[in-house]
Amino acid sequence: MTAGRPRTPRLTHDAILTAALDLLTQGEAALTIRALATRLNVTPMAVQHHIGSRDALIRALADRCHADIDAPDLRGLMTAYTAAIRRHPDLTLALFRLAGPLPTQAQRITDRLHSLLRDRGLTDATATVWRDILIDWAHGMALSRAPDDPAPALDALLQAIRT
Repeated sequence: MTAGRPRTPRLTHDAILTAALDLLTQGEAALTIRALATRLNVTPMAVQHHIGSRDALIRALADRCHADIDAPDLRGLMTAYTAAIRRHPDLTLALFRLAGPLPTQAQRITDRLHSLLRDRGLTDATATVWRDILIDWAHGMALSRAPDDPAPALDALLQAIRT
């Protein structure tokens, strides 16, 4: 056997993200580079080499968890986004604490929401206000976990949107 890199890497980006999501089920504070390294049976430096900082890890998790969120209409997009927040509430809370630009997939969702609002005939400024209202609504509904079925509240909110 020769020294050097193994043919099959012990640590992959996907393995790091999977373990990190599992740690997040214990709460946002449980997700540290050290805890992640312990879970993966590697050194913290190995995790940092693959993923970077904790902020980079959170951004990568958000991109993974939000990658499939899309819909042809406002109701579908908001329903999918709210469901994703409910599945990973501690990820959303961690994202709130990050400085700087949104993760790529979060920005894509934000832009899609804005576009759908513009398609309803709203001005850019009005679409921006409603986009922010809808995103705040999704965060509030999902993180408060009430009501169990947010559809009636979402329908009422969407009815309120006027050009």
